[in-house]
Amino acid sequence: MATNVVEVLGLKEALKELNDMDKKLRRQITRDFKQIVQPVVGKAESMLPQGPPLSGMARSWKGKSGADIMSWNDTRVRKNIKAFTSGKKVRDAPGGFKQNLGVFGIRWLGPQATALDMLAKGTMANNLTDRFGPPSRIIYRAYESSSEKIQQDVKDLVNKVMKLTNNAMRI
Repeated sequence: MATNVVEVLGLKEALKELNDMDKKLRRQITRDFKQIVQPVVGKAESMLPQGPPLSGMARSWKGKSGADIMSWNDTRVRKNIKAFTSGKKVRDAPGGFKQNLGVFGIRWLGPQATALDMLAKGTMANNLTDRFGPPSRIIYRAYESSSEKIQQDVKDLVNKVMKLTNNAMRI
């Protein structure tokens, strides 16, 4: 599976500068990004199973080991597929190394999402693969369905941000 990562140097700084100049315009950039990736989010949501993907996920797991992974809740799982914008940095290593996070992206949070989409080893993974195919079962497949258009639209949006802040796009 190929990774589709485009790194644009200075984008975080340009977005910060844009936020300092015009907060409404900065928020509009976020709304524009969410609109660009809405087809991926919608496709991913449509690919989710109706109800628990495995029979064990339908059972009550209150107070038991594995409850966070196994207790399936359709509403919670669906609402956690989101487009995001971020300029955050996180501490990665014990030595205090900082790693930049993606500025624009799509994420699906939660242990059930991780298990359904990416679990690759073990009995549960084998059962998920038999029913839904190999990892990535949802997000990447949803993205692949419209990746060329998404990439071009995001590049256009990045160019817009860079022009608004008088920065040249450096890839």
